[in-house]
Amino acid sequence: MLSSVIILTDVALRTDRPLAYIVFPTLIWAALRFGPRGGTLAVAVAVAFTLWRTAHHAGPFVVDSIPRSTLSTQLYVSVAALSTMFLAAVVAEREAIARGLRESRARLVTVADSERRRLENNLHDGAQLTLTMLAGQLATAREESRRKPDLAPGLFEDAETHVLIAIDELRDLAHGIHPTILTDLGLAEAIRGLTDGSPVPIRLLELPAGRLDPTAEATAYYVVAEASTNAQRHARARTITIRVIESGRFLRIEVGDDGVGGAEERFGSGLQGLRDRVEAVDGNLRVASPPGRGTLVRADIPLAARD
Repeated sequence: MLSSVIILTDVALRTDRPLAYIVFPTLIWAALRFGPRGGTLAVAVAVAFTLWRTAHHAGPFVVDSIPRSTLSTQLYVSVAALSTMFLAAVVAEREAIARGLRESRARLVTVADSERRRLENNLHDGAQLTLTMLAGQLATAREESRRKPDLAPGLFEDAETHVLIAIDELRDLAHGIHPTILTDLGLAEAIRGLTDGSPVPIRLLELPAGRLDPTAEATAYYVVAEASTNAQRHARARTITIRVIESGRFLRIEVGDDGVGGAEERFGSGLQGLRDRVEAVDGNLRVASPPGRGTLVRADIPLAARD
C-alpha cells in the first residue's frame, strides 16, 4: 500500500498535467483495508510528497500566481485528507458494530448454555426425582391394594399429592420460558398479565391493538418483563409506566419509573441481557437513568413486513 502511494504520488507530481488525483484509489484502499491508522499514514505520505514537490517549484500545483498555487495545494490536501479520514471513520464504525455483534452473540450463547444446564439440574433434582418417587409409590400401592384393598384410597391420595407437587415444579420451571398467554392472546394480554400481583402500581399508557409477528412480540414481552422486574426490585419506585406503540416498521417499548435512578449496564446485568436480546433482532435499546430522577428503558424493535 505504501509503495503504491509513493509511486503514484511521484508519477502525478513529475508532470504539469492534472494527474494529482490518481493516487485517490490507493488512499481509498488504505482506508478500507487498514482503517484509520493505514488511512492516516497513506494521507501523510501523499501530502508530504506533494508539499515537498510544490515547495521546490515542481508539480501540477505550481503556477505563476503564488496565492493560486497555495490554494490549489491546500484544496488537494484537504480533499485527500477528508475523503480518506471520512471513509476510514465509516470503516472503523462498521468494525465496531461487527465486534459488538460478535460479543453479543457470544454472550447469548453463554447465557443459553447456562440456562440449559440450569434446566437440566432443576429437572433432575426436582420434577424428575418427584416423578421417580411417584412411580415407585404407585408400584407399591398396586401391591398393597391387592393384599389390603382397604388401604387403596389412602395410597392413591398420597400419589395424587405427589402428582400435584410435580405439576407445580414443572410450572415453576417453565415460568418465564415462553408464556402461553403470549402465544394464544398476544402481546397486550401478556403485558396485562404481568401487572397482576405487582407490588408496585403499574400504569398501562398504551398497548398495541392487534397481533404482531412472533419475534417482535416475544422480544417486547421480555423487555417489559425484565424492565418492570428491575424497577420493582431495585428502583424503590412508587409507580411504573408501560407504553408499547406500533409505529410504522418499528415497535417502540417504553418502561419508566419514578425511583432512585442510577441504573448501570454492567457485564452480566439484566440491562445488558436486554440489550443483547434486542440487538439480536436488529433493534435498538436506550437507557436513561439519572440519579434521583427515575429510569426510562426504551427499545425499538423492527417489525416483519406484513403480507
